Amino acid sequence: MRRAAALLAQRLPAAVEAVQPSTSAAAAPWTRAFTSAAVGRAPVHPEEEVYNRQRQVIILGNRVPTAAPDTWVAPNAVVVGDVDLFEKTSIWYGCVLRGDLNSVKVGAFTNVQDRTVIHAARSSPTGLPAATVIGRSVTIGQSCLLRSTTVQDEAVVGDKCVLLEGSLVEKHAVLAPGSVLPPGRRIPSGQLWAGSPAKYVRDLTKDEVGLGAGPGAAPAAA
Repeated sequence: MRRAAALLAQRLPAAVEAVQPSTSAAAAPWTRAFTSAAVGRAPVHPEEEVYNRQRQVIILGNRVPTAAPDTWVAPNAVVVGDVDLFEKTSIWYGCVLRGDLNSVKVGAFTNVQDRTVIHAARSSPTGLPAATVIGRSVTIGQSCLLRSTTVQDEAVVGDKCVLLEGSLVEKHAVLAPGSVLPPGRRIPSGQLWAGSPAKYVRDLTKDEVGLGAGPGAAPAAA
């Protein structure tokens, strides 16, 4: 055991230097061994993520993911099958978008935040369309689960929400963090819902409408 540990200690510094060569003789190897998205405070390209070579795009038969050239997908996010990402969409760290049974569409300027899972069932028990459709300038919070649901333009889904088959979040609606939207449930435009199961809380004020939407949102009406 001690011999193995000694060999590892001898090899590790060389391996670190091989990953990212020294740019300064005075700098310690451990300080320059890692490339992090946090350092640049901006999304990085997959090839810059030295220690994460996870496969981002997975083709399933004739189900091929498509994305606009200016879409950004985090290096450890996974896009599988029939998934369509429109322009300036951002898919953040640890997300999984799975179009293996049905299609998933994410509109322009929408951001899907860390560790969220979006997929679609083959069919919906409500009889409504089973594809998952997310509109333009939508914000989907962290650690959410969306399955065969529709979220219309400029809506906001808070962190750790669950949206089930046939559910609908209309334009400018808000689902509060930690809520569960049951199958077939609809949140009308301009309303705030919360809870498990989600229920009506109140109408949004004029100033709140579209407040959490993405950068491509239309300006609020005067």
